[in-house]
Amino acid sequence: MNDIGLEFLLRPLDLDLHVIAGKQRDGWNMKIKRAIRRRISIAMGRPQTQRRFIDSALGVSGFLEVLKAEGIDYAVLRWFEELPHVAPGEDIDILVADQDVERLTFYTKFIGKKNDTPCDIYSVSGLPGTSSRNMPYYPVPVARKILKNAIWVNGLVRAPSCDDHFLSMCYHAVYHKGYASAIPSENADRNRKVVLSCDHDYMGTIKRLYEASSLRLSDFSITLEALDRLLDEAGWKPAYDTLQKMSVKNQWIHDALLSNVVDTQESLRGLTIFLVREMGMPYLETIKEILFEEGFDHVLEGCIPGEDVGLVAAGIRGGNWGKGPWPKSGGLPAYYFVVYDVKLIPPTEAAEKEHPGLVNERISLAKIKIRDYYNREVSSQERCNIIHSADNAVQALDYLNIIGSAKVSYVQEVAERKHAAFSTHFKVIKDLSNHARRAKVELIEYKGQKAICKTFKEGREEFLNREVVAREVGAGLDEVSEMLEVGDNYIVIDFYDGSIDEISCVRPLFHSNAYLPVWAIEKMKNIILYYRERGYECVDFTPRNILFDSRMGLKVIDFEFLQKGDAPSDSLVGNFAWYSAPDSFQGDLPKWKNNSSLYRRRWFRYTGLPLFFCVHDFPKSVLHLVRGVTFICFSVNNARRKAVSLPQKRHYMNN
Repeated sequence: MNDIGLEFLLRPLDLDLHVIAGKQRDGWNMKIKRAIRRRISIAMGRPQTQRRFIDSALGVSGFLEVLKAEGIDYAVLRWFEELPHVAPGEDIDILVADQDVERLTFYTKFIGKKNDTPCDIYSVSGLPGTSSRNMPYYPVPVARKILKNAIWVNGLVRAPSCDDHFLSMCYHAVYHKGYASAIPSENADRNRKVVLSCDHDYMGTIKRLYEASSLRLSDFSITLEALDRLLDEAGWKPAYDTLQKMSVKNQWIHDALLSNVVDTQESLRGLTIFLVREMGMPYLETIKEILFEEGFDHVLEGCIPGEDVGLVAAGIRGGNWGKGPWPKSGGLPAYYFVVYDVKLIPPTEAAEKEHPGLVNERISLAKIKIRDYYNREVSSQERCNIIHSADNAVQALDYLNIIGSAKVSYVQEVAERKHAAFSTHFKVIKDLSNHARRAKVELIEYKGQKAICKTFKEGREEFLNREVVAREVGAGLDEVSEMLEVGDNYIVIDFYDGSIDEISCVRPLFHSNAYLPVWAIEKMKNIILYYRERGYECVDFTPRNILFDSRMGLKVIDFEFLQKGDAPSDSLVGNFAWYSAPDSFQGDLPKWKNNSSLYRRRWFRYTGLPLFFCVHDFPKSVLHLVRGVTFICFSVNNARRKAVSLPQKRHYMNN
């Protein structure tokens, strides 16, 4: 960064030091950080918010005259009757066509001075830096209508038509302000939350605008609920997914419009829909495969007919299908996959904050994987977002109703059937599942004793069959966990009370796990050899698949990827647990993992032995000597990484 840029970033942030002294340190630290981030984004030409300023040298009158002369497609949304006069403390809210954003903002600036006039610039599709909390200010079709019908007021300012002015003011009061509009609610409990007064007389203004409009309603009344119904009938009400996002800052939306659908029927909670945009159409098979691998069951799919695309696009995402933060747009929705997840992953706090209404973290993980796959295949200039999804079942059914309501009952029936089929037949003591892409794992009560039940998702029966075959073939191995019962989609195995981490206390400094004892490594080698000699490969076999029981010793608990190899072998060289499978292998590999350098990534930190010393036989004294060297190497490298990361962690915690 050059000296001018550095001076800009470090310029005083207009903070009064006397005021700072009297404030909480942490609060001001956050404000200073936000101010610095804002300056950095401005310096890079990417403002984070819609706020701009009209230079006092140009003035509001000059600004409006320039917009008129340039033919910019815009509309001042409210309080425009007195322009160019702007009362102290007020700002100007401007809606502008996407294609004219740069031309309009050219006549504004990012940082204002004392006599500059603040204004908020909203683009039709909510482009970055001109959105309302990362959303379009109005549904895109509504915003386009406002601009199309805009009229000139006093020959100076472009503003909404009388009807659109009335409806847009209702929209602002209900969906942007809510309780803060001071408009009463029809519900007594909700009415107690309405503020007594606010910065504008919204009730009086809405009444005046209604009388000036061409609309005449037999039962017109001004309550939040009545205005919501009016906007719905006029086609101005936001889509359900948009309402969920708006509810984060508008408690009335949550209380009045969403609280009655929070408790979704349990059998439907795993339902969602993924919409493939136009740029993703050549990748449909890959997308379907990724969704299955990530743990979703296929329910329904289909093209969105060309004549319906406009309607579907308008009813979802607030009609916003722009490029967002990507170099280009992924296009309009063109295809859909309705999927079901019988085992949801509770979303993290960060995911819930980013996606209000999200009930299943697997949805976000799948979208990230699909986007990453596509964007690796194209140049940096062609990268875009090709996938959108509902965040929960209510949104999914809403999307499906827009696409074609006839499909809703079928989808609900399939969801209920899948939910029932995945239920556990035993008393569950504890859920031990992790990502549960293929199966859920539960500690159960089985015939008066503890046992483990693995219940497999529909379409993953092959993984269950491998678990059964592994125990049949490995009946001569003491280290194979005992099979107690097998059902159509589940297997029950014996419960073991320990962890492999408990059998050794030799742990390099700051290491994530202890070294395995040499005797345990020998047993694992024997397990791999035992199956290889019978023509099977232990694909995806790692030390994490093994438990140590105080009574029974070492036990292997996971054989989901055990498969027939090309031929029996009595050598460890080339085994699929340590080496990548050859291209000639026709079996199933865990595609969500990087299969290169398997031993180094998944075994070395447990054994402390380079692959050469595991594949071949050496005296124990040699193995202990080698492990001593790797112990030192791991400790030094771990300490170095710890030393680098600790100051960063302290800085993060202190701020």
